[in-house]
Amino acid sequence: MEAVGDRAEVYVDGGVRSGVDVLRALALGARAAFVGRAPLYGLVSGGRSGVATVLQALVSELRVALQLTGRSHVADIGPDLVWRAS
Repeated sequence: MEAVGDRAEVYVDGGVRSGVDVLRALALGARAAFVGRAPLYGLVSGGRSGVATVLQALVSELRVALQLTGRSHVADIGPDLVWRAS
């Protein structure tokens, strides 16, 4: 995000396996995080209901992560959630 500033939108596509991963991506400045592989696993293992189960789990994990960070909404996620080692 530091490199592109407001000249481009940043999306995370890859490595997103949990709601915490979504929280991290958004805190680092991504506009969205794509979760394509996880729902595909759900599709293969359980069809439509498998996809729904995976997506419900991701939403639930994101809700818990928001609560643990004291946030109420996705819009409240910011860079203050990220600690960088020096």
